[in-house]
Amino acid sequence: MQSQSISVEQTPFLYITGMNISVASTTVIAIAPGQCRDSNDNIDMVYQFPLSGNSIYAEHHNDGLIPAPVPQYTNAMSYSLPLFVNSAVIGVNGLDQGVLAASSNYLVYAIADSTGKKQPAAILTLQSNAFPLMPLGYDSYRLLGFVSTNSSTAFTQASVLNAAFYKGYFVSPPIAVLTGGDAITFTAINLSTAIPTTIAPFVIALLAVTFIPFAAGDTVRFRPTGSTAINNLVTITGNVAGVAQTNYIAVNVGIGGGLPEIDYEVTVAGDSVSVSVQGYYVTLS
Repeated sequence: MQSQSISVEQTPFLYITGMNISVASTTVIAIAPGQCRDSNDNIDMVYQFPLSGNSIYAEHHNDGLIPAPVPQYTNAMSYSLPLFVNSAVIGVNGLDQGVLAASSNYLVYAIADSTGKKQPAAILTLQSNAFPLMPLGYDSYRLLGFVSTNSSTAFTQASVLNAAFYKGYFVSPPIAVLTGGDAITFTAINLSTAIPTTIAPFVIALLAVTFIPFAAGDTVRFRPTGSTAINNLVTITGNVAGVAQTNYIAVNVGIGGGLPEIDYEVTVAGDSVSVSVQGYYVTLS
């Protein structure tokens, strides 16, 4: 969970402007200038700066002075360079941990420091992770989109999570896809009764999860089917033994046997979890 230093009320709810993602090389992606709100809708994360003539402006952000990047020029017009994210780097503007995996999907996050002391940046994490491992000094993030690798560990397709590049659907009434689940190893949940079978590379399911823990502290964890990740997963922790609690979560969907599926796992067989689909997003490619 995020623990931010300063809350600022400014621009529209959870907006993203610009910040399109493209594949710059087999190991590097580019994020276009723009800005967005963080995932808590507390701060603006600015990735472009005003440029004029030969001047270099600076942006005051939460009383911190952030130097603008040096402007580039072509045909007497100035422009800002994109932000480059290199998979060979671990940390800021790179991978959050490990090494780039072949035939895998990655989430692309904007990251920022809510005190304004550090430059806004970006980071990549496996699609199965609920959130990225944050570099030291950064406390804010926002999902921007997705990028895939091929069997040669080269970046191929990139998709952007903004209104021009995804469609959202609400399921009314919600459709139950699991009732009383108690699997203690990762087990697939078929979502095809609520989410049409799709070849879209990135689907996000919006789920209502009712969890009855056998003991306080027991958990239920979720990941896309096909993932082998065991860390940074979407996790719900039981509060009181035997008492049902309902949480609303978003989980990236995997494609298992041509069907949209997610995996779940509880701590012990005495736990019970029920899941219904409230809606879903499909990115366009």
